[in-house]
Amino acid sequence: MSLPRLQEWGTVEMGSDNRNSRQHKIERLVRLSSGQTPAQVDAELVQDYEVKPHEVDAVREFLAAHPLPKYKEMNGLLKMAIDHPRQEVGMAVLMKAMGVSDESVFYAFVRQLTNAVSKDENADVSELNSAIALVAGIEPRDHLEAMLAVQMATVHMAAMRHSRSMLTSGTIELLDIHERAANKLMRTFTTQMEALRKHRNGGNQKVVVEHVHVHEGGQAIVGKVTHGGRVSEKRETQFHEQGNLSVSTRAAVLGHVEENQIPMPIAGGEGQECVPVPRRPSRGTKR
Repeated sequence: MSLPRLQEWGTVEMGSDNRNSRQHKIERLVRLSSGQTPAQVDAELVQDYEVKPHEVDAVREFLAAHPLPKYKEMNGLLKMAIDHPRQEVGMAVLMKAMGVSDESVFYAFVRQLTNAVSKDENADVSELNSAIALVAGIEPRDHLEAMLAVQMATVHMAAMRHSRSMLTSGTIELLDIHERAANKLMRTFTTQMEALRKHRNGGNQKVVVEHVHVHEGGQAIVGKVTHGGRVSEKRETQFHEQGNLSVSTRAAVLGHVEENQIPMPIAGGEGQECVPVPRRPSRGTKR
């Protein structure tokens, strides 16, 4: 069974008709960087590539995905703009991907992301496009989830920046500062993930039991099981049993007490009173 070629998948052909395509330039640059000559690169790229079995699903998902419009740098009055034939269409696509329905909120998010990922006063368009892709990947459904997704994207990128700074720290003090910052940011990210999960699930954690095995002689309870009431009932039963001792039990207890007492005469001689006999201290007891 022959597998489809890249041309049959609808991707960019590697032949001479597509030498100006972005993919062709990337492939050519990779091969030149690996040490191949231009003639070797041209001869290799002309050949069709047959997709391998384990690559089929990945290629299908890649072709089914629709890339988001990206921001590009501008040299005029605008510092950057959406790389799309129509700005309003590109903006609408980005707004839908980020879960935003209001134009002013969208531009506010873009400004906040730009300020968060840029290292200086100049906007880092590449980092901005990556941050927008991260927000879109979370698939926010409303403005609240969009705000949380923007925060998660900026926290992640800041954590990665501090992780990189750890490798270039020249002193122990700087290493400790970046390590603590990265640790706090990563902990914050996990907290944000939990907050998003609770918001989407309504704060309830659902546990689904798919298989229950009850062997011979065993019992199974289906439904809510409360342990608090059972413990209280047991304690109440023990107290009740202690309060209603039988006659034989009372006699045994009293007999045990009387064995440790001796009768003492009373001055009037009318009766006798039992006085407890002091016990000898144990060997381990200090005097």
